[in-house]
Amino acid sequence: MNNNNTHEVMAYIEQVLAIAQSGLAYSKDPYDIERFTLLRQLSAELMANTQGLDLDRVAGWIDVDEHYATPKIDVRALVLDDDGKILLVQESSDRNWTLPGGWCDIGESAGEAVVRETFEETGLHVTPLRLLALFDKRKHDHPPQMPHAHKCFFLCKSESGTLTGRTSETSAAGYFPLDALPPLSLHRLTKNQLMTVAHHARSGNLHALFD
Repeated sequence: MNNNNTHEVMAYIEQVLAIAQSGLAYSKDPYDIERFTLLRQLSAELMANTQGLDLDRVAGWIDVDEHYATPKIDVRALVLDDDGKILLVQESSDRNWTLPGGWCDIGESAGEAVVRETFEETGLHVTPLRLLALFDKRKHDHPPQMPHAHKCFFLCKSESGTLTGRTSETSAAGYFPLDALPPLSLHRLTKNQLMTVAHHARSGNLHALFD
């Protein structure tokens, strides 16, 4: 199956899963609940088979969404040093690199989340300066993955702290030039995205990019 067909199948599965999840959130009839549960199970199996993934792993992604299905918010911090190098963290899960960040928690804004995530992953206290971009993950060159997410990229300034990078989720952190990037964790960040937001930050254009 080529990449275009794979993305079409994944988009279809996501739509079916959203219908099933919404049905489970609002249905009262036990027969409807049984049908929506089966629909979700079959979708998980199709996704696992299509991507060659472990079914339990796919089920874990699906379980992230409860109630009415909506996209999640993923925040990422673009932090530059005095030489214009970009702060990246190495993910413990795949040993590849990404911008500091993660999911927004309930009760916090996207700006608050990017400050928290950056500190947790790097040991640095940062101040968000502006929103660089709001991207729909499905419209970019990520490998297919659940859940559907919108990605917020913030230009941030490092204020204090000691760069560590060794946490339960990350194993290292460091600054890299754009022309010598380490392997990227493509589920979290693509090279095209990084180049786009980095050049946008340096351009001085105050308008946020969006899909």
